[in-house]
Amino acid sequence: MYITSADQLKAFCENLQSADVLAVDTEFVRERTYFHRIGLIQVGGGEHYAAIDPIALPDLTPLLELLKDPNKVKVFHAARQDLEILVRLCGQVIPPIFDTQIAAALVGWGAQISFAKIVYKAIGKKIHKSETYTDWCRRPLSDSQIEYAIDDVRYLMPVYHKLIERLKKMGRLDWVQGEVQPWEDPKTFALPDPYKRFMKIKNLRSLRPRNLTVLQEIAAWREEEAVNRDCLAKSIIRDETLLEIARKIPRDAKALSGVRGFYQKELKKGGVSILSAIEKAMKVPESELVTLPDSNGHATTRGVEELLSAYVQIRSEELKIEPSVLADRKTIHSFVT
Repeated sequence: MYITSADQLKAFCENLQSADVLAVDTEFVRERTYFHRIGLIQVGGGEHYAAIDPIALPDLTPLLELLKDPNKVKVFHAARQDLEILVRLCGQVIPPIFDTQIAAALVGWGAQISFAKIVYKAIGKKIHKSETYTDWCRRPLSDSQIEYAIDDVRYLMPVYHKLIERLKKMGRLDWVQGEVQPWEDPKTFALPDPYKRFMKIKNLRSLRPRNLTVLQEIAAWREEEAVNRDCLAKSIIRDETLLEIARKIPRDAKALSGVRGFYQKELKKGGVSILSAIEKAMKVPESELVTLPDSNGHATTRGVEELLSAYVQIRSEELKIEPSVLADRKTIHSFVT
């Protein structure tokens, strides 16, 4: 079923009121925008499955109320990006959540398993991901594209039931509930702190504290601009150019426009704001300048990390799951430091 009218949406959501479990998926495009451009929302439960067109339906209230129902389990596969979209639409998190990718890892089917593989593993059905690169925001969609999208939730439900069965048998159902807690925490979906974005820029260790402070300010400005304009941050100013601005610290429009790689169109749009951010950084007292932690770490810390990694390897073999399911390198490093 392809839903493009308010009456269709209302009737469909009424049919799902009695469902305890909902299979949910989204199709989106995110190539030139900061936020996802939602193209379809697929939902199913019981005998009712549909692809809902959010472009044709600006008011999704019946669906959003259904998703916010705390008495309905919402099942996703690799939930993160779907939830980023739906939490933004709903204005809140939508627990309880079940993520089949997480559950599959906990029953020993492998970490980061694809949807096609998990469907085959659970129910022996081969599905073809032929529409992976479809522009889901373009209209009209073909019948085959719509069916492809609906199949994602149609097959998600039997996968869910198979995983529940295995998790109960293995005594690991509560493990899934623990692992999906971040998906039920509003902090997970908060916008990133703009003042931490500079840390993702390569080669920043070549900068002195004053230059680092300038980089922090202009990177924060760029992040906030990307949110406001709904565009990729790099389309405003590239990382390499931010780094060059931080090195040269231009104090006027002429000097700024002379920075290699600086988009001249940005001088009119954001030149004043960039220069203001630089001035703000230049006024920071010496004692408050940005410094970076030691990148090498202490030998003791590295030793502890290696010991924990070895323990994780041994324990994962005992549990017959991938080591990264218990703790990956990044998690171990964060725990130790």
